[in-house]
Amino acid sequence: MNLNKTTARTLRVGIIIGMALIAIGLILSALGYGNSMLSAGILILIISPLAGVIASFAALATEKDWFWASIAAILLAITVVGMVLAALRWFRPPRSAQEWETSGRALPPSS
Repeated sequence: MNLNKTTARTLRVGIIIGMALIAIGLILSALGYGNSMLSAGILILIISPLAGVIASFAALATEKDWFWASIAAILLAITVVGMVLAALRWFRPPRSAQEWETSGRALPPSS
């Protein structure tokens, strides 16, 4: 498994799929639909570099280049921990009105 080809192919496929979804989403958005398609395209573009690191890790492990495979594994671990911490922060309800305003989420209905 060639490291450069594997990583490049993974990133290329992610970019092509993400851009295609965004293009389709823009067309559908002009017709009044397509917001979820736009979001999916953006999500694919965000996840593509992570998929590239996973592909690099797999290629390095296959080549038994344990030093660089461990570097890729550390990078993956740091990224996953960051994603989990961000998700936990996002799903925690804000404590004050000021946190609601800065969170970018809609205020809950008042009772």
